[in-house]
Amino acid sequence: MWRVFSASVTGKRNLEQGTAGQDASHCVMTDDVLVAIVCDGAGSVREGRMGSEFIARALAEQLSSALHADRNLPEVQADGNARHEASIHSAIEAVRTRLADLAASRQLALHDFACTLVGCVASPVGGLFFHIGDGFAIQQGAAGDSVLSRPENGEYADETYFVSDENWKDHLRLTPFPAPERGGVIGLMSDGTAPFAVNRARSGFFRPFIDPITAFLREATAPNGNEALQNLLESPRACEISPDDKTLLLAFVL
Repeated sequence: MWRVFSASVTGKRNLEQGTAGQDASHCVMTDDVLVAIVCDGAGSVREGRMGSEFIARALAEQLSSALHADRNLPEVQADGNARHEASIHSAIEAVRTRLADLAASRQLALHDFACTLVGCVASPVGGLFFHIGDGFAIQQGAAGDSVLSRPENGEYADETYFVSDENWKDHLRLTPFPAPERGGVIGLMSDGTAPFAVNRARSGFFRPFIDPITAFLREATAPNGNEALQNLLESPRACEISPDDKTLLLAFVL
């Protein structure tokens, strides 16, 4: 039931320094359940890019597998979001352990792979955003109504929280949203995309930005849609507004 498009581009700041982009995204669709994740590696650590790539892919696959195994259990049918919350916690724990093992094998610490996390689980009956750190998640309904998961920063604007932090559970935010509908869109983005994709009130998408994109993507093939998103994020205007790495993942109900 899903059409998903995504793109990541390296920001001007990293290009000037000859540094690879730190963003990554991944999604898994199993039956009618979508798990999608965007991660942004910390530029201040040694393996931020690898951390974001590992967490995005491993967590999406781990969580999708767990939800698929659980979906016929009576308690899932009775209280899906509560069960999803437990699955999200367990999947993050498991993937953090795997990443810590990888770090130890390279004589590094888990924090050397620090990255933020913004993701969603979505099905025909509703879903949840799960979020650590900055970035944005938005579900926009067909009528323009929106559910958001906003960024969490530290004491200063350039500080945030990471899935690799010891106290990650204190900063994991879970936001339920209603059943997706035709004409709506789910969007996940890193903090580099938010300055031009989110409106000034931080209450939803910036409509002059999102409306033409969604109109095009609803009719586009996957390769054409992904290329269009890539070109948009690489455009001079987007780079002028935000020098950071940029990732945008958009999901539509068929």
